[in-house]
Amino acid sequence: MNKYSDLPIKLASSVRSLRDFLDLLASHDQCITWPDPVMPEPDIREICVASGQDVPGAPAILFDKIRGYPGKRLVTGVHGSWANLAVLLGHPKNTTIKTMFYDIISRWGSEKAQLPRVKPDQAPVHEVRIERDINLYDILPLYRINDFDGGYYIGKANVVSRDPNDPDNFGKQNVGIYRIQPHGPDEFTLMSVPIHDMGRHMQAAEETGKPLKIAVMLGNHPAMAMFAATPIGYDESEYSYASAMMGSPIELTESGNGLDIQAHAEIVIEAEYIHGRREFEGPFGEFPGSYSGVRRAPVFKVTAVSHRKNPIFENIYIGRGWTEHDTLIGLNTSAPIYAVLKKEFPEVVAVNALYQHGLTGIIAVKNRFAGFAKSVALRALSTPHGLMYLKNLIMVDADVDPFDLNQVMWALSVRTRASDIMVLNDMAMIMIDPAAVTPGKGHHLIIDATTHMPPDPIGGDVEIVSPPSGPAIDALAARIRALQGGN
Repeated sequence: MNKYSDLPIKLASSVRSLRDFLDLLASHDQCITWPDPVMPEPDIREICVASGQDVPGAPAILFDKIRGYPGKRLVTGVHGSWANLAVLLGHPKNTTIKTMFYDIISRWGSEKAQLPRVKPDQAPVHEVRIERDINLYDILPLYRINDFDGGYYIGKANVVSRDPNDPDNFGKQNVGIYRIQPHGPDEFTLMSVPIHDMGRHMQAAEETGKPLKIAVMLGNHPAMAMFAATPIGYDESEYSYASAMMGSPIELTESGNGLDIQAHAEIVIEAEYIHGRREFEGPFGEFPGSYSGVRRAPVFKVTAVSHRKNPIFENIYIGRGWTEHDTLIGLNTSAPIYAVLKKEFPEVVAVNALYQHGLTGIIAVKNRFAGFAKSVALRALSTPHGLMYLKNLIMVDADVDPFDLNQVMWALSVRTRASDIMVLNDMAMIMIDPAAVTPGKGHHLIIDATTHMPPDPIGGDVEIVSPPSGPAIDALAARIRALQGGN
């Protein structure tokens, strides 16, 4: 239940598609149509970067006058600001990050999912069907996201795949976001790593020789885009989590190659894994803010494309933070780590893994005894996401808001001793971490910035200043802002 008002959450729960969400954003002044003709490069990139400087309030931007792509439509920045995310969750645009975190946690799970089926011949995504002479360069307004990318990239696709060894298991049907680089009109490479569900599916197909068919969905329900980037369990459904979070149905239909896809997706590219085939992929400007280099990547053959009439291609700007990638994935990276830890450590208060997909995280705990916070940190490193991503982890007390970096820096400044720092060398790490000495191998760093507890030596008597807080202070702050606005 939305504690702010019933109206916004009702509007948010009525969203069935990307188009619905763009209309909802526009009603909140959070979606604009770019009025001028643009070049695919560098105009789109530069507009995205300029918009991304307003992390709290940047709008989604629809481009419908792209030179070289007459009649094509592109949208970026759909998840590019906290205001857009607040609208999706049914809150006022100025809702705090901390409030949205706890709201997502309150909705976390998949038990209340609503996934009604739509017959393929009635699904909007199948309004137009292409099975011959497929050319992705004609269908999509493609461009390089960063200027030194090795080619055109699709950066915000929701890719559906099934476990080749258990193809009828709906929970093991994965929906994930992976970067895709077209190689010719009807082939593309897809970059995943073994820890990803998609990576496991490709490995199983390679080992067994079984076919692996995928569906690349473009222009998706905004909640699906979030959960396609969320580290949940291998046998848990992203569709179910997204529907449960929205408290409303996400309608599914069947792709031409037998996968469950969103009935209201803008575009779906059906493809099949080519066993044993690799092509050079990259460089690509990735979320750590660096180019990931060139690697040999698996290749997929496009077999068909379906799309809505007058489809909208959704893409993302990704690079040196802060970018839409960070807002899209930040809270949904924090939430599953919190959910795992909270079951085993009720003392966990909040998790902030907003920064570069959780390469740095901050966890607030109610400290019980000396070493307790470090124990919680070590457990965080063994969560599905922590294994490869939680490189730097800062532990703070419950009286510190982990989403307020001023408070976190205060805790680091006054509550940290050299003995509170733990370095774990030669650990698994994502291959695109630019600080890695060897790609795929790095360190984990834990900084315990919590209050010292017995049996650790406490030192001298320390009395923490407790400034006044509560509704009275909030009311005074609001009055000051009102007086300031009246001058």
